[in-house]
Amino acid sequence: MTEDSTPKRANGEPPERPPTLIPPDATAREEQKPSRAPLLIAVGGLVLVIAALLVVLLPLMSENQTTPISVQETVTLKPQAPIQNQSVTSPEAAGQEAAEIEQLIGTWLQKQAEAEAENVAAWGSESYVAATTRGKECSQLLQEKQYLPAREACNEAIDKLNALMASKEVLLEEAVAAGLLALEQGNPEPAVEYFQQALAIDADEERATTGLRRAEHLPTVLRFMQDGQSMQTTGDPEGALRAFSEATTLDPEYAPAQQALARVKATIAEKEFQLAMSRALHAMTEGKTTAARTALQKAEAIKPGDRAVHDLQQQLLLNQRAGRLSTLRQNAERLEREERWSEALKTCTEALSLDSNAAFASSCKERTRLRVELDNQIAAIFAKPERLFTDGPRKEARQTLLYASQFSPRGPILASQMNRLDALVSEAEAEIEVVIMSDGLTDVVIYHVGRLGLFQEKQLVLRTGNYTATGSRNGFRDVRQTLKVRPGSGKMVFTLRCEEPI
Repeated sequence: MTEDSTPKRANGEPPERPPTLIPPDATAREEQKPSRAPLLIAVGGLVLVIAALLVVLLPLMSENQTTPISVQETVTLKPQAPIQNQSVTSPEAAGQEAAEIEQLIGTWLQKQAEAEAENVAAWGSESYVAATTRGKECSQLLQEKQYLPAREACNEAIDKLNALMASKEVLLEEAVAAGLLALEQGNPEPAVEYFQQALAIDADEERATTGLRRAEHLPTVLRFMQDGQSMQTTGDPEGALRAFSEATTLDPEYAPAQQALARVKATIAEKEFQLAMSRALHAMTEGKTTAARTALQKAEAIKPGDRAVHDLQQQLLLNQRAGRLSTLRQNAERLEREERWSEALKTCTEALSLDSNAAFASSCKERTRLRVELDNQIAAIFAKPERLFTDGPRKEARQTLLYASQFSPRGPILASQMNRLDALVSEAEAEIEVVIMSDGLTDVVIYHVGRLGLFQEKQLVLRTGNYTATGSRNGFRDVRQTLKVRPGSGKMVFTLRCEEPI
């Protein structure tokens, strides 16, 4: 490019030298300065200076332009000759080209500053390096007055940076996903890097914060996992349980630790289950019902609904019922021998409640029921023996004696009852010689016997019992007397006279 073709400003002087684009991150890497804060301040100042220059220069340049060219038109221009042979024939066109590229550089610097505010240098990686490289090339090409390549470099730098910032959320999700995958695979170092990258994109990302903490604990978790696996191999499930529990405590979300803990718990539970079942079987064999029931309860707690436990429980119930039935049968037989019929009846009824098909209980219940009824009948007669002095009760007593004589075997208690009842009936049927003394003036009447009239002495033969006798005489108060006729005392004498005048 010749000196004559150098673009001039409106006053005929050459335009000022274009600003040099120096990305903050690139400068930091080149100079290897310990802090980026001064660099950020410098970039901000540079953006303000360029903005001011653009405000002043662009109106001046637009006044001298005869053929306005928009930024969009400039961007779409295609070179007709190789870059090294490009020349600008019009100073005004060259000045406009330079101004537009300076405006692109201002846009680039503004976007770069915004990206730096979002910590792009920490997570932009090669994409950000490529964008800043093209930004520097844009500035260099502008200084060399290679406007078309400079425009292309600026546009490419802006496009790369826009694309990078637009992919921020995608990069965040990819970093978190990669970190989680590294955790699952047991790789703590890559996990830490991925989560740190995610936090560089978004410092408030909760998943990355949690993941980073898990990644920092992962080496310790892996040591506990290794210890637990070694203990399982050597046959120490309790030790393995402690190790896997420590691992899950440090990282409850670490799936391998949770799975290993579940496996070792299942192993221990199976061992305890088998031991409980063995104890239950042994106790059942020895007839230790309580111990068997306790062992089965423990087994059921380990494996609720287990078929083997259910079967043993049913067998235990059958054994218990059989044992109880045997005990009740023995008790019923003993009570029958002792003629404790009410108690025997209760025992047989309880046996039937356990097994309605128990033959001994059915026959026992019927037999004892009849004996209880007989006992009650005899007891009622003994409670009021004087009722036998009348024909109806005495007849019932005779029937009861006949009924009792049909039971066999006849125990001593029943025999004693029958003897006593027979004696009472015989006594009630005995005929006793009775003498009644009077004064010959009293009219005597004995109920259920008849009127005896007036007499001084009357001899009668009466059955055992109580007789009501009355006497009456004109001018005297009537008298009433109960004659208690009883056997065993010989001739009985009663006196009946009206002696109290009215």
